[in-house]
Amino acid sequence: MSRRADRIHPDVNRRRALVGMGLAVPFLATASASAEKRVSSLRIDEAELRRRGAALDGRTDDLHVLQGCIDESSVITPDMACPSILFDLPAVTICLSGPLQTKGRNLTIRGAGQDLTVLVMETGGKGILTHGTSSEPARGYLQLQDLGFDDGNPKGSGCTGISVHFAAEAPQASMTWQGVALRKWSQGATIVNCPRNWHCENVTVFGPDFAMQDAAGFKIISEPHFTQGCFTYIFINVLVANYSWGWDYDIHSPLEGQRFYSCTCYNGWGMVRSRVHASPDRRNSIDETYRSVIWYFMECDWQGFGYALDLVHCRNIIVRGGFYIANRNVDNLPIPDRQPRRRYMSFVDCGDILLDGVKFDVFAGSEPDLSLVYVDGRSDNFRARDTNVLSYAPIYCAFEFADPAHPNHKRNTLSEVDTLWAAWSGGEKVRDAGGNQISQTSLREIGGEMTSGGLMSLQGKTKAKRGRTDFFFPKRPLGQSWFSAPPVLLAQAQGENAAAVVTSVSTVGFTITASKDDCEIVWTATGQ
Repeated sequence: MSRRADRIHPDVNRRRALVGMGLAVPFLATASASAEKRVSSLRIDEAELRRRGAALDGRTDDLHVLQGCIDESSVITPDMACPSILFDLPAVTICLSGPLQTKGRNLTIRGAGQDLTVLVMETGGKGILTHGTSSEPARGYLQLQDLGFDDGNPKGSGCTGISVHFAAEAPQASMTWQGVALRKWSQGATIVNCPRNWHCENVTVFGPDFAMQDAAGFKIISEPHFTQGCFTYIFINVLVANYSWGWDYDIHSPLEGQRFYSCTCYNGWGMVRSRVHASPDRRNSIDETYRSVIWYFMECDWQGFGYALDLVHCRNIIVRGGFYIANRNVDNLPIPDRQPRRRYMSFVDCGDILLDGVKFDVFAGSEPDLSLVYVDGRSDNFRARDTNVLSYAPIYCAFEFADPAHPNHKRNTLSEVDTLWAAWSGGEKVRDAGGNQISQTSLREIGGEMTSGGLMSLQGKTKAKRGRTDFFFPKRPLGQSWFSAPPVLLAQAQGENAAAVVTSVSTVGFTITASKDDCEIVWTATGQ
């Protein structure tokens, strides 16, 4: 029996198939469409653009050609509420005088590489791409692959590169960006109400050289009464540089599920700032008790002036691995939001926070009014373990547990354990304003030990006179007692004919009755 020869479907170009997150799925379903719709209306390539009069020379304004393709698109792909269009662009530079308006279509633009296929805005324009507006939010997806988007003004034209505003009925896979570069924009992108599944991978956002822009690389907003909420954004190997913030979140309706893998942020203030604006509203369930859930930072890298992570009203936060170092603030730049000092990380009214194996470096000559991690008195269940601190300058403190005026009254809800102090030049390692949290380092410095659950042990050797003698336990750095209840005390008298009896134990010390003068007592106290 002869083998049947493999047949290649003429309508599927496998070499150019999109990868990841189902980018090609809607287009494979159109094989039965007419040739006219499949080529001239759905897929726009170099030949079609030139037929329509595009110069594609990087100097001539081709906006009207690309916009005409979008305006004329009418192909409805399966299960999609609006027309779809694919721009399949070669290695060229395309000049646009203003933003390409997608009119809420399902839009895919793919090129030959972020440095080979470049859409450049003429100096003085108002952006390069707009996908939906506040008055007409987009119902279609936005998929970008292997493209560069440049502001033609090397110093920035003062506008946002890509502006996106979604409607609640946008597709489940709302956005996919792969191999995309945004360069020289005063703000890289503004994303409003992205309802589900933004996959952003191998993306770079560079502001103008040698300047820090006041805005963010990504400004991400969930508007009030956006009842569907915004969920599941994944950033993989994304680099943002020269902006005050890499990612700046403005949350007015539920926004959750933010994951960062091997992301980098340089030459600004912080990496991620998140603000949840609580306002009681039964319709979108966001009120003063709401905390945005799932914020994961895996092996990320930050160098800036302060506040690499500045999170307010967030929960289930994991920072695993990564390297964080602050620039010297030699120009005395004002600290954002009138914070009292520069900090590497700040968690305010947050819950379930884990720092696992994070590395902090401090430059020699850094300002002394600096702390590494701040957790306010309203936060709970903070755990820092296996932290690596390399500090070549004296600083205010490494771990700052709440403010003296507003301590955390819940005992053992903030903890620091197994920190490696690779280098320490001075300052308080753990500053516990309430004197009631787990500070393993502070206890170890006086010869004690503490578990991650808050079980403590102190030991010592002293001498007692004949009869009754009172002894006092060492105190915490700010003067509070280590124990919240009388510990279990074991005491033994050493020496010939020496005997001692423990007559009382409290949180601050114990009393012993000894049988002779200069009776040497060895004691151990264990408790919480």
